[in-house]
Amino acid sequence: MRVARGFFGRPLLPFLVQLAVLAPLILAPEPRRVAAGYLFFLPWLLPIFALLSLPFVFAAFRAFRMDVATRRNHALEHATILELEARSGRRLAGRSSPTGFRVSGHVSIAEVRRAFDKVSRTLRAGKPLVYVTPRCGSNVVTAIGAGVILLLALVAWSVAVQPSWTMRATVLAAVVGLFAGLRHALGNAIQRRFFMAVDFADVSLRDLRHVPPGVFDRGPVVFVETIVRPHASGHDPSSSVRFKSSDTGR
Repeated sequence: MRVARGFFGRPLLPFLVQLAVLAPLILAPEPRRVAAGYLFFLPWLLPIFALLSLPFVFAAFRAFRMDVATRRNHALEHATILELEARSGRRLAGRSSPTGFRVSGHVSIAEVRRAFDKVSRTLRAGKPLVYVTPRCGSNVVTAIGAGVILLLALVAWSVAVQPSWTMRATVLAAVVGLFAGLRHALGNAIQRRFFMAVDFADVSLRDLRHVPPGVFDRGPVVFVETIVRPHASGHDPSSSVRFKSSDTGR
């Protein structure tokens, strides 16, 4: 489980595996002939790409099913964990739900309370709230999905059009550069749009308690049960909660 989390937690690694598998087809002198050979290995290639794409598919399905209460707590989870990490220097993780969120790692209930209180005061003061991070799982799976789509589109173009080798090599280099340069920006945009909601009028704590750790949790787990009062319908949340990103993470 730790190996899988480490592999998928760095989107560059799945992308490099995909690149290693597909680059010979993209750069072959005659891509159509090589494509016939790939068809022979298709029964082995399909499980590889299915495994590499599984986190992306799962997260996309989860995004469509994530209710607005969970998305609000997702933003509070990020903001609280970022505050905790800034204070302690430790890496923490979390997971949101409709009633609150979990914080896993070596952190006390008192530390979580202080961090959440800081987030609450920030919101009430109308100051910028730091809640988006490239280490969120939504950013990771967005990058994985973007890598798959870009490479498969390049394969389809290479086989169907068969442009010159120089053109294919140039476009492949551009795809690698695009993935490396834009994966965080794209992930942040997807995270804000589909996985977060910040229409807060007020937030407060209902309860803080230790809960049993789950399969993917590292260390003790504190559950933060929240009370969230959203803005009235039609209110523009950007007037009271402004976006600010951070390079530290969950």
